[in-house]
Amino acid sequence: MSSANVKARISFDFDLQVPPALLALEHDALLKALHAALGSTVVQGMPTVSAKQLGKSGIALVRHHYHLDAAKLGMQAIPRGLLVTAAPHLTDAELDTLAKSMAGKTPNSEDETRRLLRRKALAMVSELRTVECTVIARLSSGATAELAATLNLANGGVIVAEKDRQQRLQSNQGLVPIRVDRAGATLNATFSGQTISGPVLGVEVAEIAAHRDALITAWQSR
Repeated sequence: MSSANVKARISFDFDLQVPPALLALEHDALLKALHAALGSTVVQGMPTVSAKQLGKSGIALVRHHYHLDAAKLGMQAIPRGLLVTAAPHLTDAELDTLAKSMAGKTPNSEDETRRLLRRKALAMVSELRTVECTVIARLSSGATAELAATLNLANGGVIVAEKDRQQRLQSNQGLVPIRVDRAGATLNATFSGQTISGPVLGVEVAEIAAHRDALITAWQSR
């Protein structure tokens, strides 16, 4: 089989009027129902017809990919607050893009919607986004120390700087303050143990979301 040297994409937008029972389905279930309704007549028939038509011009169809998507029309916009709690590491423009791409495709449950938005946001932006911070913790000696670190806005991970990684923290000390001077904010982290890479500290995504505007501004101006 010869190798392809051109990729062609043909797009059709169908505005449908579906029965209430289908309209009430969650996004994945709706796609499954539409796929079944289209059937092999469309899914398999269109490539076959296209191959025959292209062949008249000496063009061979090497392979094809089928993609079906749908969005319910007239749906309310995803609340900004929900977007922020799901993806506090995204910029304003990226949040807008996420909202537009997911409009009419979210589950009925707010918790499920938040989880879906978070998965999509992490897939959309996979780069490491960190801001410098200071960990204020009690050492195993009982003394309080300030450790240089960076906070990962995507997952809440706190990476202690190499110069302070040998510091051993006191266990069971409760929430550990994480000060981000450039954002004028202090967040709370949990300490879950010590490894050869240093203390293991993490900030909940909800905590990052509460300070999202200041943290994103600090990251953008770094």
